Amino acid sequence: MRRLKISIYYLQELNYRLTYTVFGTIFLFITTYTYKQELIFLFLPKGFSHFVSTGLTEVFFTYLQLCTIFSFSSGVGITLIQLYLFLRPGLYTFEAKTAFNFLVTTLLFYIYSYIFIFPVIVKILWEIFSAYSHNFTAIDLTFEPRLQDYLTHLQQLSKTLTISFPCLIILNILRIYTNRHIWVKCRGIAYIAAFSFAAFITPPDVLSQTLIGIPLIIIYEIQLKFWSLYEEYKKQLLIRQPIKSHKNTHRKKK
Repeated sequence: MRRLKISIYYLQELNYRLTYTVFGTIFLFITTYTYKQELIFLFLPKGFSHFVSTGLTEVFFTYLQLCTIFSFSSGVGITLIQLYLFLRPGLYTFEAKTAFNFLVTTLLFYIYSYIFIFPVIVKILWEIFSAYSHNFTAIDLTFEPRLQDYLTHLQQLSKTLTISFPCLIILNILRIYTNRHIWVKCRGIAYIAAFSFAAFITPPDVLSQTLIGIPLIIIYEIQLKFWSLYEEYKKQLLIRQPIKSHKNTHRKKK
């Protein structure tokens, strides 16, 4: 009977946490939809003033897409916080401290990524791809970008940043239980797995798969290089440590 009461209590607590997460995400969606035009100007590239809309309902669904991207990206942080608050009472002190450090690291990683890294990548990609629309001056031909396509690529870039941190965690766990030579030997398999995963979560076009697959491969190579440097660092520490003499416990005392 006591176990049944405890199970009911945990189910109620889990239900409360899920409710807080859903209401928080809905509140973010309503807030972003209220200030949708301001968000559009925030996401616009610097020096650009307009996009082309070719469909009657395209503007409305573009606003919904923008609000969904922003609210669900922020909803991931709310979900992690509620999950930590749900698991915290049943954890030991060391486990709770580790989970709290992991939560803070995750939130700081995503905040830094979306505030500093994301705008820089968007600016670089925009300058690369928009340069092709100005190379037809000889025949007076100009291409105008579509807002929906632009937000679609922003969404794909957001997916890349979102899955980068879990990939780092998974690679660190695999590093503990595997050997570095296996990683080097299976490098081709890792490349194929990265593009297969990119093809699974992106639309069926080469550009989208490349935007997702290449960063995963870069993360894999950085992890492999970091592993090599870490092992070399440990060897240097072992070389510099003095050899301690051990007493022979089996020798008879005189």
